[in-house]
Amino acid sequence: MVLRNFVYLFPLLVLCITAFQGPPVGSTLRSSRRSFVVARSTSRIVDPDVEAEVKEVTTAPRSMNADGLYAEERYVSTLRFLVPKDEEIAFEHKWAELASNTPGLKYFHVGKRGMDFMGPPLPDDEFNYQSFAVWKSKEAYEECTSIDFKGIARDCGGSPANYEGIFALSVPTAISGVPTTTAADSTSTTATSKRLPREAFVASNRFGIKPGFEKDFEDMWAARDSSLADLPGFVNFQLLRREGSSEDDGNTYVSYTTWDSGKAFNNWRDSDNFKRSHSNSGGGNKESPYAKMPKVVTFQNFLVASDEDGM
Repeated sequence: MVLRNFVYLFPLLVLCITAFQGPPVGSTLRSSRRSFVVARSTSRIVDPDVEAEVKEVTTAPRSMNADGLYAEERYVSTLRFLVPKDEEIAFEHKWAELASNTPGLKYFHVGKRGMDFMGPPLPDDEFNYQSFAVWKSKEAYEECTSIDFKGIARDCGGSPANYEGIFALSVPTAISGVPTTTAADSTSTTATSKRLPREAFVASNRFGIKPGFEKDFEDMWAARDSSLADLPGFVNFQLLRREGSSEDDGNTYVSYTTWDSGKAFNNWRDSDNFKRSHSNSGGGNKESPYAKMPKVVTFQNFLVASDEDGM
């Protein structure tokens, strides 16, 4: 599938506290998402000819794995980079040098780490850039021959971390305005002495969950209905479940929400929607599932590419 604004991506691409009633795997948001008001961009011009289908749609039951956890809806591959400050601009421009169209790739961006809050301070060796690629399935990721993941990790010092994406939710690009129709032109004309233009904002929340409490944690998210797609500036969301060992960072899950801007994220934090979705975090007298305090980390994204239907 050809991704909107994907023609400027480097050929070796590799990579809040709410939950959602998203569409089942294999469907499109335009025809199967639940009823919502068009999410108006806070910093983008969206297609005025596109309207959301405002009608009630019954969400199909989510698929479950044999272990009782929720079935993967997307597959996410990431690479994490610790780039010296004097090399950051050159690093960003490396990603804009060549073109690539990759079958099965639904969404992509590169993010520069921004503010963080909650939890302990980040270590000095914490990565400051992350490539983030959302695939239709793990099979699509594994069958990809145009992207040399091991090569980019070796040549640029990237550390891989892959995830199973659950509770996926997104809106079409014509509604979110991300990526912008002018992003590719802006990237191509940006002087190599300047950073690439930022196109979106990510708020991620990292969770370390005690062994045996994974199902309780996922059920807590599945039971919430934040109606994020109703909100201005919302682009997409997934709860990411780490594939394999998480010993390198202790994060077994990461919530990953993309907004069109930091302003949209802050508006959500001040909204009734946020208060409603956080009014009952569950637990009661149950033992806490957390092995450590959650940590919120934000990113400013560039070179955003997306399937027209969203993620």
